Amino acid sequence: MLRKTGVGFLLSLVFVLFTYSFAVAEWYVGGAVGVAMPQDVDDLSASSGGYSLGISEFSPDTSFTGGVKVGYFFEKTPYLGVEINWSMSEPDTDKETVFATITGTPTGAYAGQTSGNFLGSVDVASLSSFSFLAMLRVTDEEAIASGARVQPYLGLGFTVSTLDVDSVSAHSTAGALIGTGTGDSTTDVGYTLTGGLNYLIANNIKIYSEAQFGSVDYEFGSIDGLKTELTGKNLSLMVGASYSF
Repeated sequence: MLRKTGVGFLLSLVFVLFTYSFAVAEWYVGGAVGVAMPQDVDDLSASSGGYSLGISEFSPDTSFTGGVKVGYFFEKTPYLGVEINWSMSEPDTDKETVFATITGTPTGAYAGQTSGNFLGSVDVASLSSFSFLAMLRVTDEEAIASGARVQPYLGLGFTVSTLDVDSVSAHSTAGALIGTGTGDSTTDVGYTLTGGLNYLIANNIKIYSEAQFGSVDYEFGSIDGLKTELTGKNLSLMVGASYSF
């Protein structure tokens, strides 16, 4: 309920700001590509009935990422603005060594197993995130006046993130497949922080480099038959171009 209320509030806020911006804003659109570097997951827990599963810290793989953004800065306060951006990546985990703490009678991928070391894999279909940010920047005029034509910016806000897991699997430490379990998809709300540098190459065109960090607590209804919770943290480094109008 809290996540649904938060999403509704964010969408309402964005609608109000967009409506207001038609009269008083400088719009921009942009696109970028780069790498997504998921941080270690150290709090995964899963349970169902009399079976619970805890997985030790593991590291999802670095992957390609791409995204687009649209935003505006107000004419009356040109250093303040609002941005919406979208990005997508596929942070799989490929046979990562983990310690599985198994309580009760396991089913699915770990059926017949007891606590011990395994190689765990996660096949992720996609990680898709919409971020809603309040932005602070050096103005265009200040960047041009400095002579360097470089424009730093920062953003802070919320992200609505959908993590779609295709499947999970467990292997012995020798690499033999033990079992495969079904995946699930969930949409949850977290926070995001972004920072970057625009370089003004023309009146309306900028190239930029950007770092974005986000953290989301995911709650899956059923991964391999288990209610699963984990915190996903991600750092993305991207380069792109934007156009202002």
